[in-house]
Amino acid sequence: MHIAFPEFARRAALVFALACVSVAAGAQDTSTAMRDSGIRDSVRNVGVLRSGDVVRIVVFREKDLTGEFLIDSRGDLQIPGLGVIRAAGLGPQQLRESLRASLQAHGFTDPEISVQPLVRVSVLGEVRAPALYPVDPGISLIQLLTIAGGPTPNANLSKTRVVREGRVFEVDLQSALAGSASGRVVLYSNDVVVVPRKTGFTRENLSFVLGLTTTAIALATFVVTVQRNRNP
Repeated sequence: MHIAFPEFARRAALVFALACVSVAAGAQDTSTAMRDSGIRDSVRNVGVLRSGDVVRIVVFREKDLTGEFLIDSRGDLQIPGLGVIRAAGLGPQQLRESLRASLQAHGFTDPEISVQPLVRVSVLGEVRAPALYPVDPGISLIQLLTIAGGPTPNANLSKTRVVREGRVFEVDLQSALAGSASGRVVLYSNDVVVVPRKTGFTRENLSFVLGLTTTAIALATFVVTVQRNRNP
């Protein structure tokens, strides 16, 4: 009795591969973050400090008063030896004068002080070095992407999201690499940048489908061989 398993096996493998392609292509995530063009108009006055910023303070010859200090949710700095110093709403020069006055009130004569503000921004997802970064005020999205080591091959830059104070903004960083204004969005302290993973049919999906197809063909060939041995 002749059994046309070889042709059947080839057709089954082809159908299986096409099904896998269809599933992979249909798996594209249709959910989108809230779109809000308002972030494009958010230009921070980088000279004004706010809660969440870090201030790097150097007091010449006073190591105990030198370090990086976080501006807390009340807008204050907690500096051992000096106590609570108001910082939010001040510019770096204003904060320097406030610190100078506080040091003089604590017995320091003509103290030499430098103040360098930093913002803390998180970057997550498909970048090579996701982390919380203390960076200079006024940093843009494209600059942060560079600091984080750039995108991974699986990054979906066109769907990059910025989370700020509970709101989600979607930014097309793919176009930013070509020079669009979206990459110049200025980031604030406590902003979280999320670079999502590509979905749908990608090179990675293709490798997966080809692997499954190879397995299916091998399995079909094995079945044919068994059937032929049973039906000489």
